[in-house]
Amino acid sequence: MSFDGARAMAALGRSGRWLVFACCGVFCALGCGPQATPGWQERLSSCPSGSEIGRISAWDKLDLRVFGEPEMTGVYEVSPLGWITFPHVGEVEVAGLRCDEVERLLRQSLGETYLRNPSVVCSNMEISRTAVTVDGQVRSPGVVDFRPGLMLTDAIAQSGGVTPRARANAMVITRKIGEGVTEAVVVPYEDIVSAKATNVCMHPGDLVYVPETVF
Repeated sequence: MSFDGARAMAALGRSGRWLVFACCGVFCALGCGPQATPGWQERLSSCPSGSEIGRISAWDKLDLRVFGEPEMTGVYEVSPLGWITFPHVGEVEVAGLRCDEVERLLRQSLGETYLRNPSVVCSNMEISRTAVTVDGQVRSPGVVDFRPGLMLTDAIAQSGGVTPRARANAMVITRKIGEGVTEAVVVPYEDIVSAKATNVCMHPGDLVYVPETVF
């Protein structure tokens, strides 16, 4: 170091040198974290089973069609308590069921009380509520329709891919793990894309957030 450089360092004094070291520490911290959640692969290893997909919730709208019975055919909104009121059957608890289970339940009830061999078709008009939301540093943030077999790479691709400002190796997946309980897991997406890590199955209702790089 030259004499002038040494004299300048000395002029900084103790407080000046502390400021230099503190700035270096801040830049190091910004460059390092957040890191992938320990055990993230185990936490996100499960794929949704068929029984998890298409479950009916309060406020869903069900399009119910009964062959030959126009007065029964129509759209039924599920009450906050999870019920619908169906002609000749009364109140039917449908929350937590799939449409095929509702069809079977109504066929049985109508067959016992009103019709012979009834034909019932159910479709949930609010099935998009189970979609995957992708937000943050992707080119087209928004909702990706869920389908069985949807993977994290699919969801990101359908959102236009990550932007140049994305911090892809700190991607966060927030998932419902219980009634009113969610878990956020940091995922190294770049490792997945480069085949260093296993891809992740999406679940209905997942939220994927791509943070912005600090640089």
